[in-house]
Amino acid sequence: MPIKTFGSGEVPDAADLNRYPLQQAFRLKTADESVASSTTLQDDNHLFLSVAANTEYWVQAHLIYEGAANPSGDLQLGWSFPSGSTWTWVSDALGSGVTGSTDIISRTRQVGSGSSSPGTVGAGILVIAVPKGVLRVGSNSGFLRLRWAQLASTATPTIVKTGSLLTIRRLTT
Repeated sequence: MPIKTFGSGEVPDAADLNRYPLQQAFRLKTADESVASSTTLQDDNHLFLSVAANTEYWVQAHLIYEGAANPSGDLQLGWSFPSGSTWTWVSDALGSGVTGSTDIISRTRQVGSGSSSPGTVGAGILVIAVPKGVLRVGSNSGFLRLRWAQLASTATPTIVKTGSLLTIRRLTT
């Protein structure tokens, strides 16, 4: 069901108030988070949302991040979600191994808890990834969580910055 746009002077009824505002949720990252010398995926401290059983969601994140210049560094992205769910997504980010902030964008299809490798171009140089996809939650409710680490272990921290965002929009009624 698409999100309804109410016209000027149009008064939503009880069904509208129950249906439309509750179809989306977001979580804003309120502090920088860094990982150094680790390629083990870890749950992001802020970017997670509750999802309901037997429901489909459009998921999109806006990740502001930085890390070591290549050939080391790069970000490793992954997700966790309730068992029995299916998750098809794309990182929509700079590809691994890039050397500049304008380069090839990776749109390789990812499935489930597989990870992608958005590129980093140097400490202090902010870049953005916009991972997105469709989550089909099975019979178990729970949380959709962004997980991340460094792709290659380096002492230069990889940092996901304040202001990054995770949003979900319910697709089923």
